[in-house]
Amino acid sequence: MALSAVFAGTLVLAVDVYFHRKYENVAGLNIWGYRGRTVGEKQPGEQRVVVLGGSTAFGYGVTPDESMTASLERQLNNRRGDGGEVSVVNLAYNNEGAYSFIFTLQDYEYLDYDIVLLYTGYNDLGRENTQVYRHESPVFRLTGYSLIFPLIFREKALTLRYGDVEAGYRAGSPGEQTTFKPNLAAQATSSALDAATQISSALERQLGRLTDEPAPLIPTPSAEGCGEWWRHYCQGLDDAVSYVLASERHVFVVTQPYISDEHVEQQRLVAGMLAERFGDEPLFHFVGLGSVIDLEDRTLAPDGMHLSALGNEQIAQELVPHLLSALQ
Repeated sequence: MALSAVFAGTLVLAVDVYFHRKYENVAGLNIWGYRGRTVGEKQPGEQRVVVLGGSTAFGYGVTPDESMTASLERQLNNRRGDGGEVSVVNLAYNNEGAYSFIFTLQDYEYLDYDIVLLYTGYNDLGRENTQVYRHESPVFRLTGYSLIFPLIFREKALTLRYGDVEAGYRAGSPGEQTTFKPNLAAQATSSALDAATQISSALERQLGRLTDEPAPLIPTPSAEGCGEWWRHYCQGLDDAVSYVLASERHVFVVTQPYISDEHVEQQRLVAGMLAERFGDEPLFHFVGLGSVIDLEDRTLAPDGMHLSALGNEQIAQELVPHLLSALQ
């Protein structure tokens, strides 16, 4: 009995490793549950940045090498020259919000990261987001290994039942939070373009619209912090920032490109709360990138939210000077 269980477990692991090698650039995660190449033991002189967030940080619609995190790593190393290698690790995942950050930071302490970048806002608009994707897997919670075959089998089943994966996802989650799947925006097909349009429309219904002249992001600290509406979001950020600062590491909270008036208001209030809580901390940094990208420009944001490779390069370019100052 015990031998049978061991054999079955070994077989499952072998099959999963095979699927990881075949599909991880499409399905998104490597064997340790993050996007891109796996990083080993930290090398002498190496510094590490971890990026947390949702689908925009993850790089929905582009390959791992075209994501913001990959572009950030390239640009940082090009600018530093002989200053030592910088590794940027993509710990983001689709639909995750600020609540998940503390769990992710704890899960990946073994990476021995030096700087934390929280790219945040969209997934905490209008609801209390408590998703922690990796913790849905008991295998990951126990071992840190990320199984991929359940996702592969699920999408195969959706294809058999509904004809294609997109139809399956739409049928399976009517009225729920928009679901994002890798590489959709990168596919130059009519069905992919139709799906991108549907996602753009769903996002508009879900998040609201951005007026032509959004108010400037001016922090307005108050004793009540973010207020009742954004309390859950702000608590998640507070927990994550406090956790990083307690270990004397740099933490950057970064505003995503403005997507709606509600998003502008959210970031105005959270900037005030963070300035009040952490404004005197030299290792805390707030970077507002709300106006850097026009999300109506489909060369930069094909579906009105997720950035193309070019859009990700522009975001990374804006972040490089801030990170270089912390890497000195």
